[in-house]
Amino acid sequence: MTSETKKLVLEMSAGILLWNLLLAVFGCTFAPLMGWSRISVFLGVIIGLTAAVIMLIHMAVITEKVLDSADQSYANKTTVIHSMIRKFIYIILLVLLIWKFPQINPLAVVLGSMGLKAGAYLQPLLHRAKRRT
Repeated sequence: MTSETKKLVLEMSAGILLWNLLLAVFGCTFAPLMGWSRISVFLGVIIGLTAAVIMLIHMAVITEKVLDSADQSYANKTTVIHSMIRKFIYIILLVLLIWKFPQINPLAVVLGSMGLKAGAYLQPLLHRAKRRT
């Protein structure tokens, strides 16, 4: 990855981390009220965080790969195929977690992985804050 892409990934990862920290605090506070154990919510958030960061890195690598190709047809095909592969692997991960590890809260995994969206929305703010320092 180029240095610019690495900076972007780090800024987005910081947003993902902030989202998941808030989610962990909120989830662990209110988990007993919902009948869930705190550890199940915490484990779900950690797995969701990990999944979000892995998906972010994969997207960055694939984006750079298709940009280097300078072929629009190849870029479209490659990004669609890799997006489908990412989604398929994520769904398989969720199914395996629900099936093999019932102590992990699947809702926390899904909400934790939504940190990818939060990271994308927070990236411009984090970039501006970083520039000021």
